[in-house]
Amino acid sequence: MNRFLTIVNKLLIYHGQNLTYTKVVTGAYDVETGSPSITKTNYSKKLYPKHFIANNYNYPALIGKETCMFYLANDSLGFTPGLNDEITYNSKTYAVQSYQEHVANGEIVLYRIIAAKI
Repeated sequence: MNRFLTIVNKLLIYHGQNLTYTKVVTGAYDVETGSPSITKTNYSKKLYPKHFIANNYNYPALIGKETCMFYLANDSLGFTPGLNDEITYNSKTYAVQSYQEHVANGEIVLYRIIAAKI
């Protein structure tokens, strides 16, 4: 096992919170409803939330929105984070706006997810 992933997992155990990550998959267009079919799958994962204030230098598109940065370990996830996925934190739902992969020893060990309140 990647020792960096082990360190990330240990830190998330101590400092993270169990949150609901919802993977949103948009399917084919449904003629009867006039919209695409959407499938949502919930995962309970340990994430570290960190609120931040967007400004002109970091994330100007999110100015004036309630934003949160989440850290997620890539340990047996069962999914890959994607845009428009949802994270439920403190009974508020945040939509994923962007994410970054952090690689150590040739594998992804951590995702940094930027999300805005829906």
